[in-house]
Amino acid sequence: MSSSSMKMSPGNIDLFAKDTLVEVSSDERWLSGGWFVAKVLDPLPPSPTTPGKMEFLVEYQSLFWWSRSKLVKRVDIKFVRPLPPPPPNDEQEQQGFEVNDVVDAYRNNGWWVGVVSKVLGEEEQRVYSVLLGNPSRTINFRSSELRFHLDWVGDKWIQPQKQNKMRSEAGEKRGKQMEAETNSEKRKRGTHVKFLFKGKECGGANGGVDKIDVEDSSTTEAAAVDNMPYQNKNLLLLESSPVLRFVQSLEEFQLMPQKPHFRPLDECEVVCREGLALKYMMTFVNVVKEISKLQVNASGSIMDSLLKSLPELESHGFNVKDVRNRLLDLQTIKRSQEHLQTKLAKVKCEIKMRTHEGTEINAELIDAIEKIKVLEEKKARLISMNEENDSETAKLKSSDSSLNEHIQNVEHNFAILATFPRR
Repeated sequence: MSSSSMKMSPGNIDLFAKDTLVEVSSDERWLSGGWFVAKVLDPLPPSPTTPGKMEFLVEYQSLFWWSRSKLVKRVDIKFVRPLPPPPPNDEQEQQGFEVNDVVDAYRNNGWWVGVVSKVLGEEEQRVYSVLLGNPSRTINFRSSELRFHLDWVGDKWIQPQKQNKMRSEAGEKRGKQMEAETNSEKRKRGTHVKFLFKGKECGGANGGVDKIDVEDSSTTEAAAVDNMPYQNKNLLLLESSPVLRFVQSLEEFQLMPQKPHFRPLDECEVVCREGLALKYMMTFVNVVKEISKLQVNASGSIMDSLLKSLPELESHGFNVKDVRNRLLDLQTIKRSQEHLQTKLAKVKCEIKMRTHEGTEINAELIDAIEKIKVLEEKKARLISMNEENDSETAKLKSSDSSLNEHIQNVEHNFAILATFPRR
């Protein structure tokens, strides 16, 4: 599997712009080796601790959370590449592949690299046997489920050469050998237990089974388990138990395939191992279910309890890395939500206090406006009285001037009469 360059050149920045469809791979066990179509939600800023590292927030178009919403993850640039170019128009109807062609096969919602090992059937009904890796297995595909494999190298698509025929045949032979060994082991285990499940359908609303009836249990299995080497005992138990195989078929194990070794059960009686293994498998199922049902307002103690259950599952061979990371991410979001809720409560308290102060200020303002109104009326009245007084004063001043003039005339006449000459 080829990965894209870790450094983005100026020429390919637009290839990974927001809302662009790309193909994404991963080093996580359940995604490793496949390329899945995803939409770029946002390029993330470089981390202060690793400034040269670039990541994207992407939304997978065919992978989903347990809640059925589309899976959203942050991925490193080295796991992101553009959508490969479509085949030429004349090849879109019916692509033709030959033995040893390196192809991508569409399976489990993603594209997986493989090599064509056989071409079966006639032109229109042609089927291609493709040898896939990790683990090595051969699966038949129609032409519409295949495309020529391309590697994204140095901002360009490069088609690899055909695989060496001997290598592909050797890989196919090894795959068949492993399958034959597996079938041989199954035949050596003795009579299988017949089983019947009654009640709710697997993967229903509650994901449970009302009742499990197990009939015709064979006593040869316990002896076979005791004679197995340490590392294989409990794996055989898991494979030979119909109940545990049923649990493995549940949706939670399909989303997150597990290969528990149950080595600690070696210290338990054989008759107890199946029940204890079932306990741990159902614990894993319940943990995954509880996570999918978590709400943002859930108590932090629930997440703590789920985290505490993981070390024991881990000790029995369960891969809980993704589950733990999911819980830790949820805890981080939960703490962020609680912090924001605390800030919101403070803001609401301050709003309430400010509202109360505002009410008091408004009351004082209304009172002041009323007082101002009274004063304005008083002012208008006083201005009117002042104008009237000024008018009367002016009249009086005019009368005063006239009277003074009359007085002066009288005094003048008096003086004339008083000084009249004597005879």
